[in-house]
Amino acid sequence: MKIRRFVVITPFQMPTLTDKVVLITGASAGIGRATALAFAREGAVLALVARSEDRLHQLSDDIKQYGNRTEVFPVDVADRDRVFALMDQIMDAFGRIDILVNNAGIGLLSPIVDMKSSDVKRVIDVNLFGLIWCTQAALPHMIRQNRGHIINVSSIAGKRAMPYMSIYCASKFAVQAFSESLRVETAPHNINVSVICPPRVQTEFDQTAMMQQPVGLRVKFQGITAESVASVIVRTARRRYREVIISLPAKCLAFGQKISPRLIDWALSRVWTRLARKNQ
Repeated sequence: MKIRRFVVITPFQMPTLTDKVVLITGASAGIGRATALAFAREGAVLALVARSEDRLHQLSDDIKQYGNRTEVFPVDVADRDRVFALMDQIMDAFGRIDILVNNAGIGLLSPIVDMKSSDVKRVIDVNLFGLIWCTQAALPHMIRQNRGHIINVSSIAGKRAMPYMSIYCASKFAVQAFSESLRVETAPHNINVSVICPPRVQTEFDQTAMMQQPVGLRVKFQGITAESVASVIVRTARRRYREVIISLPAKCLAFGQKISPRLIDWALSRVWTRLARKNQ
C-alpha cells in the first residue's frame, strides 16, 4: 500500500522584535510616545529621545509595566554635536542600534509672505537636519553590524503640499528624497529604509505656537490616532515596507496628485477659498 506524505505549510514567520534596540526621536508625545509603547509591548529595548526630560521619564515609568529595559536621552535633534554624542551613549548602554525611528518634527502654519525667518529655520532644523544628523550618527554603527532598519516618519504633505504649510511640506518632501537616496546607499549593508506617510494625526502637533496662528487658515477635520500610526510603524519594522501611506483619503490624495495635479490644485484652492470667506 502506497503511503502519501502530507507536508504541513506553516505561515511565514515575521521577525521578532524582542530585545531589538529601538531608538525613537520625538518620543515624549504624540506618535513618538505611542510608538514607544507599541514597541514595548513587542518586547523591544528602548532608547527614548526628545527635548522634554520630564516627559521622557514619565514615559519610561509607563513602559516599566512591560519589563523592558529603557533609557532616556534628553536631546534636541537639531544639535548635531549632541546627536553624535547621543549615539555614543546609546552604543555604550546597549552595544548596538537595530532600529532608528526618525519621528521628531514640528509644523508651521503661515502664509509665505508672513513667515518669520526664525520659524522657517526651526522647522528645517528639526524636521530635516535633525533627521539627517540622527541618521548620519547611527549609520556607522549599523554598517559595522551589517544590519539595521531606519524608519523615517514623513507625512502625506511630503507627497502633496498644502497651502499655508509650505515650509513644513518642503521639509517632508526633502525627507522623501533623502530616504530614497539613503535606501540605495545602504542596501549593500543589509540596512532597510522605510518611509511612513500619515495624514493629520490627533496629537499636540496642531497645538504648538507655530501652528496656532493664524487660526483662520486651519481646515478642521478629524485626524487619525497616534496609536494607529504606531501600529503601522511596528508592522513596518517587522515587514520592512519601503513606504506606507496611511488612510484611504491620504492614498487618494497621493494618487490624484500623480494622475491630475492640476485637479488637486483646483480642489485645494476651493477648500481654502471657502475657508477664507467663512472666517471673514
